[in-house]
Amino acid sequence: MIDTKHQIRFDPTGCVGCKLCYKACFVDVIRWDEENKKPVFKYVEDCEHCFYCASVCKKGCIEVIPDYSSEKLLQTFDRYL
Repeated sequence: MIDTKHQIRFDPTGCVGCKLCYKACFVDVIRWDEENKKPVFKYVEDCEHCFYCASVCKKGCIEVIPDYSSEKLLQTFDRYL
């Protein structure tokens, strides 16, 4: 596993429980807490940073903050030059 400091900020006070973010997450980072009717953000390090969850949230409760300094995201293309 690669050490990253990816973050997903979530404001539960504005969440209306529509499940759009949960349904939008194709890598299962967002799980659904049926008891509280709110999303739960698990395995944030697996986030692909598609920003789809944030874009479908009509209340603006989600902010995706990728760690661009992580080893996974640092790529070099020197070998192609």
